Amino acid sequence: MLAVARLVLGQTQAEVAEDSGISPRTIYMIEKGAAGIASVEKLVRHYGKRGVIFLPPSGTEGWGIRANIMAGSYDDELPE
Repeated sequence: MLAVARLVLGQTQAEVAEDSGISPRTIYMIEKGAAGIASVEKLVRHYGKRGVIFLPPSGTEGWGIRANIMAGSYDDELPE
């Protein structure tokens, strides 16, 4: 789910590392599922500040994300 969040934001692992202060190796390990909880929580907070919300499993559905990254509306882009 963390790799999906990164892709939704349109960032590479290197860009997330630079932006978040988390090392590129740690970003890789987090996405692989082999990092400590403190690193994962730091990355989740980083994505949260950029509009990504992680949705816990509900019923038969697993984890999900919601991204509030659009500031405008599609109507704002219509030609006059």
